[in-house]
Amino acid sequence: METIIGHENLHFDSPTVATIGTFDGVHLGHRAIIEATVAEAKRAGQPSLLLTFDIHPREVLRPTQPLDVLTVIDDKLELLAEFGLDYVCVLKFRRIAKLSAAEFYTQILRDQAKVDHLFVGENFRFGAGAMGDAAWLREAGAGQMSVTTFPLQKTADATISSTVVRGHLRDGSVDKIPALLGRHIALSGRIVHGAGRGAGLGFPTANIEFVPGLCGPAQGVYIGYLRVGDERLPSVINCGHNPTFGGETFSCEAHVLDYQRELYGKTIKLELAKRLRSERKFPSPEALSRQITDDVTQARAWFSAKDASR
Repeated sequence: METIIGHENLHFDSPTVATIGTFDGVHLGHRAIIEATVAEAKRAGQPSLLLTFDIHPREVLRPTQPLDVLTVIDDKLELLAEFGLDYVCVLKFRRIAKLSAAEFYTQILRDQAKVDHLFVGENFRFGAGAMGDAAWLREAGAGQMSVTTFPLQKTADATISSTVVRGHLRDGSVDKIPALLGRHIALSGRIVHGAGRGAGLGFPTANIEFVPGLCGPAQGVYIGYLRVGDERLPSVINCGHNPTFGGETFSCEAHVLDYQRELYGKTIKLELAKRLRSERKFPSPEALSRQITDDVTQARAWFSAKDASR
């Protein structure tokens, strides 16, 4: 997969099969569109191209209502590399936000990307004022570009969307997310120095500083994994304010089961699989330590059952 940064570097001499969207989280609905794009490109003998944005459009379009994302651009590109796309173009949204629908179609889709067949979701909108949609594109590109729309994908319980995934993350229902993403939610960050209280309680923890702009989880204690390089380490994760110690700042820290190596400074991904309980204030550090012992016991049972079911 070749990555192209900026529409000014997008120059194709022959037709492409393309898709365009924000693709935040790269959920199962996105996957259906991307896989169809790649399949059609192979059938037609044309390059497959995905166009996305360096930031979420809402950061520019609604600056007073910022939106925390599920995947920053580096994480998104890592996920997109799994699909066998020929090209991904990261459009710099601030540079194109004022283009009208006609300008966006003519300059980018027609003249630069040479799109022959475009795949989009049924709720796709583009151009200044969101004036363009699939119907507009079909009319504007008649005889030059065909457009296939995908209906919103659904599970038994909900429509698959980035908004729904964010809602589950914010309320702690992380066990509902794999049905929407096809995987556990994974938040990028790095290990930084913390207060060191975990070691004093008998459960040393790695303190996690998330990449700025990511949607964060609800407070609580979770079962999950700390991914460091090629390692996927079973962990118990606490997210919250450490009320037993009078904490005020929200933080996440992971106790990695049966792991002794140094993690400070490492770039990681934190997978949240199941919320065990809400965070609460304990009468003493000793009472908190007893509760963490119980949390770890529950986590070990969960990991054992998961391993046994493979």
